[in-house]
Amino acid sequence: MITNLFRASPEIYLNNLDGKGGSYANGARWNPAGYPIVYLASSASTALLEMAHYIPHPELVPDNYRLGRYEIPTNLIDTYDKSKLPKNWDEYPHPQSTQQIGKAWLDNSSNVALRLPSSAVPGGYDDIVIFNPCHPKAGELKFIEAFPLAYSSRMFSGLSKD
Repeated sequence: MITNLFRASPEIYLNNLDGKGGSYANGARWNPAGYPIVYLASSASTALLEMAHYIPHPELVPDNYRLGRYEIPTNLIDTYDKSKLPKNWDEYPHPQSTQQIGKAWLDNSSNVALRLPSSAVPGGYDDIVIFNPCHPKAGELKFIEAFPLAYSSRMFSGLSKD
């Protein structure tokens, strides 16, 4: 069985899965700095919602951004037990405890990807997937296609760009 995953990024980086982007340099919710991870989402809508944390207004999304679709064998994705998450897992700024979860998973190298809840969705009801580019089976994640990033103008009609 194959699972589709999604990521919003500049088009030139869609096929770059080395994990040495912003989260490698600065750390992020599920990895400390210096640990390569690629953040993906289990749905296109969650990928767009996750990206919305980094842009001031949907009309200001750079023209070179695309939504990438990827495929990976489902058996290469572990799922983190949500009952083991710290109570503050979804707070911003993110707690170090969530970085330690990702670090422990990377150090263990048990599988290529790990499914975790998205902090962009209240209650963590949608998922993100972190990908370990250093895993021996990392080549199983395949970039399939890219779509133009377009938010419906109706979605944000009440927002001002100021």
